[in-house]
Amino acid sequence: MDINNDLVNTTLVPVDFSATSLMALDQAASMVSALKETNKITLLHIIEGGNFDTITDASEVANTDHQDALAIEGALNRLHKIVATQGQPNIVYSYIVASGKAYKKIADIADQVKAETIVMGTHGSSGIQAFAGSNASKVIQIAPCPVVVIKQKPVNKGCKNIVLPLDLTMETRQKVNFAVKFAENYGSTVHIISMEEKDEFLSTRLENNLAQVESYLNDRGIPTTTNTLKASGGNFVKQTMAWAEGKNADLIIIMSQQDKELSEYIFGSYSQQIVNRSNIPVMAVNPNPELEGILDSPSGSKFQI
Repeated sequence: MDINNDLVNTTLVPVDFSATSLMALDQAASMVSALKETNKITLLHIIEGGNFDTITDASEVANTDHQDALAIEGALNRLHKIVATQGQPNIVYSYIVASGKAYKKIADIADQVKAETIVMGTHGSSGIQAFAGSNASKVIQIAPCPVVVIKQKPVNKGCKNIVLPLDLTMETRQKVNFAVKFAENYGSTVHIISMEEKDEFLSTRLENNLAQVESYLNDRGIPTTTNTLKASGGNFVKQTMAWAEGKNADLIIIMSQQDKELSEYIFGSYSQQIVNRSNIPVMAVNPNPELEGILDSPSGSKFQI
């Protein structure tokens, strides 16, 4: 695929024309339109049964098999109509039609266009299996950038309330910088939450970690609250969801592979359950071993936390 400036550093939105995937597009638009500068959104439609090179323009269809060409032309027409209805003046829209296994192709295209974020719906199933919960999880696991998963919460302008669950792992704190980026752009309040730790030593460590993150956010001028939840029956997922819904949260930020301490308290993966159960948009961030415990300071330098 030839990369042009309209595709690089974009927000990538997989679209299978289901209502949920179109809601994800609306959410992506509401998120990026809150920014002052011009932003890019790229719609991606995947034809799983096809076998053709990635298409970014109708003129490229002539080089494909006749059977694929019909499906591609149909998808391009629908994408064009969707883009034509978008009225945000500070967003440049592009679209791509590709073939392959949906979750792999989403990650591959995101890497090629250097996507800043993937915004995708769950339970889209109009002809492809791309966006069922398990497939959203597969995208999260291999994506080169954060993935925002949308289910059914009505779209709000920007992100006024961000929920940031933290635990004792080093990886979990990498998502703090993503919370900072969103909060600074949208004027958000960041709500730090964690599960109550009964062990005195671990409880002290957790309190220190939470205090450090709160101080870091406050130094950036970001409104912050910190809350330790008592997880009834060890179900931190249930407590997280109830707390976030009570705050009318616009976004929950999680790590895609975290919760080493939490795993003994909950059934299965905390992150997996949040993605599958949450009606609130969820941003999942893949941990980077090179950044464990490192945060950007307001001056641009790095410090350990």
